Amino acid sequence: MSRDSRSVFEAYLHAANARDVDALETLLDPDFEDIYPQSGERTRGLANLRAIIENYPGGYVGGGRHQVVSAEDRWVMTPMFTLLRIEGQGDVFTGVSRGRYPDGTDWYVVTIGQMRDGRVWRVETFFAQTFDPPAWRSPWVVID
Repeated sequence: MSRDSRSVFEAYLHAANARDVDALETLLDPDFEDIYPQSGERTRGLANLRAIIENYPGGYVGGGRHQVVSAEDRWVMTPMFTLLRIEGQGDVFTGVSRGRYPDGTDWYVVTIGQMRDGRVWRVETFFAQTFDPPAWRSPWVVID
């Protein structure tokens, strides 16, 4: 059964957020790479991704429910990260998640994925910690 690229990318984000290595194995291209531009790291292949997941310090905590904004609205709940949005077309997609790390900090995670032959080939993952807004902007903004 063939799946479209968006469905495969969405399944990848769900499996990655749930740390479901068995599901990831069915979704990843043999030459899979996950690039972290902010730290300069590059994870090559499922074996290295599996090792990172299995050795993550502090385990995975948290979870939540937020609306996915896309072609159709859905509610998603994951063990650590909540998928907020997926956009894209063809073989390039962007996913935005919000996560809580074991130290209690909240982060946004943006994943830009490239597909090849119906599988996730290369992703770039960016991390941004939430922060309190500065007081000087308060006259011009609304706080959600």
